[in-house]
Amino acid sequence: MFHPNYIEPNKLITNSCIAQLFQMVERHGGILRFVGGAVRDAIMGFPHADIDLVTDMSPSEFSEMCNDEEVRCVPIGIQFFSLGVIIHDHFFKVTCLSSDNDSSQDEWKRDASCRDLTINAVYADDKGNVFDYYNGIEDLKTGSIKFIGKPLKAIQADPLRIMRFFRFCAMYGKKIDKKSLKCCIENKILLHSVSLEKIKEELFKIIVAPYSVRALELIFKYGVLDFILSAPKGFEKLEKLDKLVNLLKIEKDIIRRIYVLFEPTAKRASRLAAIFKLNKEQKEHLCKLCLAHVSAKDFKDIVSIRKVIYRYGRNICVDLFLLLNIDNEDTYSVSSTLNTLLSIKINDFPLKGSDLIKLGVSKEHIGLHLEILKNIWFENGCLLSKDEILQKYSKNFKYNV
Repeated sequence: MFHPNYIEPNKLITNSCIAQLFQMVERHGGILRFVGGAVRDAIMGFPHADIDLVTDMSPSEFSEMCNDEEVRCVPIGIQFFSLGVIIHDHFFKVTCLSSDNDSSQDEWKRDASCRDLTINAVYADDKGNVFDYYNGIEDLKTGSIKFIGKPLKAIQADPLRIMRFFRFCAMYGKKIDKKSLKCCIENKILLHSVSLEKIKEELFKIIVAPYSVRALELIFKYGVLDFILSAPKGFEKLEKLDKLVNLLKIEKDIIRRIYVLFEPTAKRASRLAAIFKLNKEQKEHLCKLCLAHVSAKDFKDIVSIRKVIYRYGRNICVDLFLLLNIDNEDTYSVSSTLNTLLSIKINDFPLKGSDLIKLGVSKEHIGLHLEILKNIWFENGCLLSKDEILQKYSKNFKYNV
């Protein structure tokens, strides 16, 4: 249970404000520990963003300490004994151990027993000492995702834990606890009581996780989300895309992955946008992916690349280029073209109507002539300067430039 000096402190203490908070609690006779994500990631050697902290101080004791230290403290969930503390513009959530008259059980173990998964019930202090109450370290290392105690009790306490189970399977799951999985499947109807927003947040995290395909296949095989989504067909493509982006060391984009996974028509893309509650920019991106038509020849040279970027936009082109190359084993060639896609600069069309008016073009014909000249500019890879376009204009339309 107790692992002294198990984690290097600098993997937990990522800035001076966290260290200051630990020192404050210690000065006032309390105990403060990390729990959950920060501990998991430190053990696995991953960088961490989320910091959850637990103290044995009561909410009133913690608030009084903050007042004494002249640090701002705000209630964010008193019913859950949660407080927020702000130190030099850094915000930390701190949960206080719930009061209980049962003194026969260690209060920290009792707190651990209320958490969902064994890998989320591992605590650590600022010195790297680790407190593991439910064999979470071993489960983390073996990739075994399981509930603490009886799975049904955990799920009934919070049905969203079904989605969290699959999320952690997608993040760490090398093997899945059959008892926990069976309980999630048998009680999937409890998810109907959970807000779609919370389900979406978990599903997004699943889709971009390292073992996303394995978890998603289970979710849709057993109809866990049938009340929201029909089963997608792009599991194999998503797995290939995973391999490619890992080789290229590029970010996993959620909209690109939704597109690959569901292979939607433009009409279904709009429905998916509503289900996933995509923002305006995300929805437009997904719909544009459905409507764009590109092939390998659109990326064969600089001129072609400039033209396709101008037509569809850089982000759409990057997504579709990757999908065109998910079976391409020539990683060097793919990487080279991708770098061009990402770095090439596309200038705006350099001519304006006023330029043609100066040449004597009547106002009623300006729109037509601009469209023709833009096509000339486009067919030349969006490279022609203003003067070069006007020279071609002179030759084609017999105007003196």
